[in-house]
Amino acid sequence: MYTPDEDYQHMLDKLNAIRKQKNISKYALAKATGMSTSSMSNLLNGKTKPYLYNMLLICNVLRIPLGELLEKDNCENEEWLISAYRTMSPEKQRMLQIYADMLLHYDREI
Repeated sequence: MYTPDEDYQHMLDKLNAIRKQKNISKYALAKATGMSTSSMSNLLNGKTKPYLYNMLLICNVLRIPLGELLEKDNCENEEWLISAYRTMSPEKQRMLQIYADMLLHYDREI
């Protein structure tokens, strides 16, 4: 059964990483969104669950789309790809290498 706790923690971790990367303090983020500093601190520490509108305000200040917080890191995709590659026959591995090389050299956006 799906429980959202893991995805919620991932979202908070990503939100805090982006906030730190952009050098925005919890206090500055609270002021820019109009939220109280205690509410912002509780939200960013995972003590309270955010309202969607508050998340939209935060994303607006950080200049990121809300969906960015929900995206999984490529690490999981990379692990899956490597695992799949290792289970392939040598012929299929070679075909995948050719396809990857073609994608790397393709000039237009897909």
